[in-house]
Amino acid sequence: MNGDRVIGGYTLRRLLGRGGMGEVHLAATPTGGLAAVKLIHPELARDPAFRRRFEREVAAARRVARFCTAPVLDAGIDGDVAYLVTEYVKGPDLARAVHEQGPLSGGNLEALAVGIATALSAIHGAGVIHRDLKPANVLLSPLGPRVIDFGIAQLVGGDSVAGQSLLGTPAFMAPEQVRGEPLTPAADVFAWGGVIAFAGTGRLPFGGGPAGQVLHRIMGEPPLLDGLDDGVRGVVERALAKDARLRPTAQELLGELVGGTRLATATEVVERTWTGTATADVRGADVRGADVRGADVRGADVREGVGDGRPVEARPSGRRRWWPWAVAGGAVLVLAAVGAVTLPGALDRQSLPYEAGFADSWDVGASDGGAARADGSGYRLTVRPGWRLWKSAPVSEPESGVIVSARATLEEGAGEYGVWCHGSAGSGDRYEFTVSGTGKASIVKRRTGAEGEILHGPAGAPRQAVNRVVAECVRSGDRVTLRMWLNEVLVAEVSDAEDPYAPREAGVHAASSATEQARVRFQSFTLRPVIES
Repeated sequence: MNGDRVIGGYTLRRLLGRGGMGEVHLAATPTGGLAAVKLIHPELARDPAFRRRFEREVAAARRVARFCTAPVLDAGIDGDVAYLVTEYVKGPDLARAVHEQGPLSGGNLEALAVGIATALSAIHGAGVIHRDLKPANVLLSPLGPRVIDFGIAQLVGGDSVAGQSLLGTPAFMAPEQVRGEPLTPAADVFAWGGVIAFAGTGRLPFGGGPAGQVLHRIMGEPPLLDGLDDGVRGVVERALAKDARLRPTAQELLGELVGGTRLATATEVVERTWTGTATADVRGADVRGADVRGADVRGADVREGVGDGRPVEARPSGRRRWWPWAVAGGAVLVLAAVGAVTLPGALDRQSLPYEAGFADSWDVGASDGGAARADGSGYRLTVRPGWRLWKSAPVSEPESGVIVSARATLEEGAGEYGVWCHGSAGSGDRYEFTVSGTGKASIVKRRTGAEGEILHGPAGAPRQAVNRVVAECVRSGDRVTLRMWLNEVLVAEVSDAEDPYAPREAGVHAASSATEQARVRFQSFTLRPVIES
């Protein structure tokens, strides 16, 4: 039992997966939600080179669009254990689903192909190569396939020597990956072809057996595509070209799958799923399965089957099988593919949960009080002596209540910083959740032109070099309940019933001392609705 084990403030509930790099656990978050926590083996976590690679993994994963993967919520090192926290995605992985239900065909296979290609397009657009795309790293969530596990992902053009080493899963490696050459996004396209071939046939594209034999076939033999639907076979063959230069890009995959006549076919699939022609099948389907997979699982022997090593057997064809994720995800994925440029921007203001990249409409520039500017993937506030700056996120708060969190550090001077909620940068009304450079935590109700009303503190709190401030703001009737966590420890819980503020905006803030400038760098910012239990 590990139910009472706490890592980085997350209470581990049960083991979800185990592999070469560590374990993945279902965990309770400090605010009562669920998350998947990947624990890296201590012997790896103690290696300085691995720590640098781990930091790159986190930075890479944060840049990828949230709709196609399990978003990174937190990361850090607790003692000698490195941990990565991602959104909990409920649903079986593709390897288990094919093993238990048999291969996909027709519209279901096409929807899967579109979904994974959409994910790769977003991953490559963020400057990342996944490097280990395989069926176990595709989760079939109720809203469509999610590509997970950037455990060996590298930045495009990075200077890591990992490009010279054999990292990945043999059955889905590209020839250039087998040769140990520096990789491009074309390697992921090759893996996409192998994953779709597996999903549509139930067989590994280059057969099973010892890893050396599989790698030899990848280098010199054609893939095994007998039985794969004609609707996707042509594009899969092109994706599995031995020469990386002959493969389509992820965007070109989408063009072939949803462009022209392919778009008409995909649209028919979506229309059929949404008009209820398969209602009986959906109601009768068993949608239970594995919860989430994130562990890096590798073996020297590549078997034809999945899970327990048994081959996938032929399934009876008399009973119509239905993949429930296609119902909810089909339309979303086709729209994401067709409107990959214009659609996300139209939803920015209301899309939740929201995780800042700090380049999407955050205020930058100088004022009397100081300056704000984007700094790589972060956001830096420089505050002149005696001033206070606060900045709004480019999303509105939900009516049901909000959780706002940020990771930040005081880089220079003396002062305080944190997050705020239920306010407006225009009016100055807001609830501030603050940690000072001396390690004091407080909650303050502020209004422009008036002295702040202290609702809690300043009180001592667990302080680190980089502090994670989490605030929960929930209005119920004529009262607002406010909770504050600092570095995963609940440090304050108060209520405000005197003209409480309503949900409007949230953001970050920083203030200097009366005599010394302060410079604060925010590494991350997240805003999400309170999930009622």
